Amino acid sequence: MDGLVEDLKGIVARNDSADDYLLMNSKYVPSRLDAKNFHPIKTSMQDVEKKTLLFVDGGNSILFESATFCIGIIRVAGITYSGNKRVKRDAKEFYVSVKELSGKYRVKTYPKTSFDGMVFDPEDESLRSGMERCNTSRIVSVIRRFAEIEYAYNNSETNDYIVMDGTLEARYPLEDKYLEKLFSSGKTCAISKTCTLTTKNGYGIIKKLSDMQENSQECSKYNNCSWYYNPIVENNNPRHKAELYFVKLHSGAKYIFRMELQKGFIGDEQELFSMLSANSIDPIFLGYPYGLIDVDQYARISEQESRMLQTKISARLGKDWNELSKHLTSTNAHSILDKIRF
Repeated sequence: MDGLVEDLKGIVARNDSADDYLLMNSKYVPSRLDAKNFHPIKTSMQDVEKKTLLFVDGGNSILFESATFCIGIIRVAGITYSGNKRVKRDAKEFYVSVKELSGKYRVKTYPKTSFDGMVFDPEDESLRSGMERCNTSRIVSVIRRFAEIEYAYNNSETNDYIVMDGTLEARYPLEDKYLEKLFSSGKTCAISKTCTLTTKNGYGIIKKLSDMQENSQECSKYNNCSWYYNPIVENNNPRHKAELYFVKLHSGAKYIFRMELQKGFIGDEQELFSMLSANSIDPIFLGYPYGLIDVDQYARISEQESRMLQTKISARLGKDWNELSKHLTSTNAHSILDKIRF
């Protein structure tokens, strides 16, 4: 353990002041990291009070899964804030069945939705896990993502800004079509809770920006205020039509977040940053928009709720449950081991 501790001390002590930039793939052209790209966020109560923020997130749970099919439930929620107060809360939910037929995964939803009848190739590179083809439960997560985007678009006309959880990159088949429709509103941004991006010199970008802001004489004026950093890359990825930012939404926050604004954004970015900063004052997670915490909790499907639904469905199946349960033994052995305690 001594060697490990010394290694960790080396990471902490490292200080590299050489020119640096964000490392991404060839579709992104980086800009040199520079103190001049920090900008203050000026919180105006006038901005906060006159416009609306729609926070959108989703939750899903796999209720039954075998080697060739799975049954899940998806819930998508939206919460609107105006004047930094919750003014509307809404959720939609539906069941999803994914079955393998003729080497493809076919989707049915209950009640019927626009995703009913979709077909996915389990060998698609964007769905696979390493060299293995994806399993049916992966498709439930994909459908959840589509449902979040569709919900945001359907409610875009009645809100000034839309805030998604995560990024605005199309990573799944057909996702770009859903995002293109959402982007027609010109109102969309996204905030990611985690960021694994690194710089050329081997720093996490969050750590690098934090050090620049705290240690640079030019940036010391931002020590007691919230800020955003931009530009950082020129994004030429056709499946990622967004401008990349990093934001610190409260002066006392320990966290910096990756944030994206869609290309073709028609709103006032300073107004949006001001509204998000005003929404990020809750001490439960200082510097993170409370609207995203709120909608995450509202959309989440708990383990207790999942067990209740499993019980209801198995009871409705009656004598057919015994036959169905034989299909499930191909994938649930690990969960039995998880429950064993000596």
